[in-house]
Amino acid sequence: MRSITLLLAVAIAGCASAPQVITQTRTVEVPIAVPCRPPVVVRPAWALDQVDPGAGLYTKGRAALAELEQRAGYEALLEAALLSCR
Repeated sequence: MRSITLLLAVAIAGCASAPQVITQTRTVEVPIAVPCRPPVVVRPAWALDQVDPGAGLYTKGRAALAELEQRAGYEALLEAALLSCR
């Protein structure tokens, strides 16, 4: 009888205290890779491409100087498109 009482006491003692459930919420900041889609930079019509091959030296020289300015502007647009991804 004593062993049954002891067994019953142990069984009831196991049900007396349920384990506490602790829930914690943590915010973790993780960088996420975002694909870069820069704007399309349209290649201009270069000034030397539009000059007649039989044109004079001064005409070709003026077109070459104009193309230098065009290329500088085009490079600035390309650099701006690349910097937009950083």
